[in-house]
Amino acid sequence: MAKILIITKNPLAEQALQLALQKINDEVFCSSSLLEQVDFYPEVVGYFSIAIVSDTISSLELSKHLDTLKQKDLLLIRKGNSEQLKGTDLEWMLPHIDGWVTDQMPMEEFIEEIAEMKEQIGEMKNDTSRSYKKFISRLTKNERKVLYYLSQAKGGQLSREKLCQEIWGTGMNTSNVCQLSFLVSCIREKMVHVGFDEKELKTMWGRGYQLGDMLVSLLDKNDFSIIS
Repeated sequence: MAKILIITKNPLAEQALQLALQKINDEVFCSSSLLEQVDFYPEVVGYFSIAIVSDTISSLELSKHLDTLKQKDLLLIRKGNSEQLKGTDLEWMLPHIDGWVTDQMPMEEFIEEIAEMKEQIGEMKNDTSRSYKKFISRLTKNERKVLYYLSQAKGGQLSREKLCQEIWGTGMNTSNVCQLSFLVSCIREKMVHVGFDEKELKTMWGRGYQLGDMLVSLLDKNDFSIIS
């Protein structure tokens, strides 16, 4: 079963599609307002694995929120014609859209497209799970501590002073800051080695560090703790 989000300005026009997907046991939610709010509530989008963007949503509107949608690892299906974007200022969107459909496409063909995407999702989950386990297994004791305390911030920023206090039980000093910087560099290197984006561990210069949404979600789902 896939969790599918249909984004449209006219939910009534998508009833046939919604019903067809529900008949094959997919969980479907149709929204006319979520796109406008996606930047404020990205965690809602993270619940879904596939998003279908109706042709009632303009390409310009979609472009404003595409980054947030793709950060949540959504597979994105666009209703419309990809040729309409070629040679325009919005051509950059093409590699980020995973599939194209039209209203003229038979429903059976559309369902087959969804089935293929479900297989992709399963493969992606398996790859991510293997990468996560390999990454975690290579962390040292202090690297685990850094990652754990950052994960407790739930995607928020954690100061260097707070991290130094949690890891070594002392305030921030030159030695601790240097060690912390080294630990973060090692963690980031191990992340990249297994295929994770280095942006999943951000350095907020002069302030602290912050984990990306994908890594926070993985750590939370796997009940990550300091103890290996």
